[in-house]
Amino acid sequence: MIITRLKPLTLLAIVSTILTLSSCQPKASMVEEEPMPSVLNEATVSSFASGIANGVLFGNAAAFNDVIDREHIKTLVSENSIVYSGFDVEGGEAYFEHAIQLGDQAVQAVDNGGDFAFVHYYEEGTVHHAVFRLYNNYIVDFYDCVVDTVNGQLMIEDCYVYSLGANLSENVKYNMLYNLLLQTNPDSDVHWLREAEELTKSGKHQEAVKLLEAHKDVLMEYPLFHQLYIVNLYQRNPKTFIAQMNHMKDVIDPRYKLFHELHCYYARGDAAGAEQVANELIPYTGDDPIYLFLLGQAYQNSKQYDKAVECYKILDEAMPLFWDLWQSELHCYKTLGDTASYRRCVLRGEEEFGKD
Repeated sequence: MIITRLKPLTLLAIVSTILTLSSCQPKASMVEEEPMPSVLNEATVSSFASGIANGVLFGNAAAFNDVIDREHIKTLVSENSIVYSGFDVEGGEAYFEHAIQLGDQAVQAVDNGGDFAFVHYYEEGTVHHAVFRLYNNYIVDFYDCVVDTVNGQLMIEDCYVYSLGANLSENVKYNMLYNLLLQTNPDSDVHWLREAEELTKSGKHQEAVKLLEAHKDVLMEYPLFHQLYIVNLYQRNPKTFIAQMNHMKDVIDPRYKLFHELHCYYARGDAAGAEQVANELIPYTGDDPIYLFLLGQAYQNSKQYDKAVECYKILDEAMPLFWDLWQSELHCYKTLGDTASYRRCVLRGEEEFGKD
């Protein structure tokens, strides 16, 4: 098994604001002191991240959105002079604001029957990281957020999004640049990305791969290049996808490579491959129980329903029930002809989700 110790995350207590009384002189009033500046360490960052996750689970997108350091990300995005000028173009500021709303994405996933959690803290030199896991519709994503202090308060400086293969700031910058160039200089090199998008939408995956490979030297700085390239590599031939990803190991982030390999292995029903990749991801993301769900999915996709049920039973003890886990358990029990377990599972789902 991937996960040997399945323990729910322990929420750290939130430090309360301390109020002190002024000296006991006649007519003296109570004075509220300025909050103490936050100190960066594992306890404070974990508490901060747990608060974000709890807010999202209760439908509060602002719990995440409002702690993203907009000014810092905007500074990074504006390093490109064309993008900087784009903030003055109609819709430029609105696009930027929309692109950094990670909280909205997380709340939407939870509302859709998914899950969101703070799963891992680590330090890299003097940099503090909080890793969040998002699950939605059989896709697992991770946000590796750099946490720092701004005016004494903890904030998220930037965030590496696994599904994008890039930091949030880089993805926003190059998406803004791409859209601005399409409007102001449609004959520039980015028109190849636009053509690749159209080929992808029309299912012409072989043509899209060839086009992107032919122009990779001028397009590789755009995260969209690899996003399109990897999608089309998989759609062109799922059987050779892992080998193709291995050829790219020197030009893409290892987290991005592992992210796509994990989803490929479980989709094809390769439990051994899924487990191997999950174990390689654990140092980056922590030992998240969701990996056990994907292992169960791999067994289920290969029609090894008894082994899938073993994974799901352990997972039931490790995290709250979510829609896809419940549906997967029901399918396995029905296929195995385990009527008693099927009925128990139905009742549990009704208690969690309601009879409708």
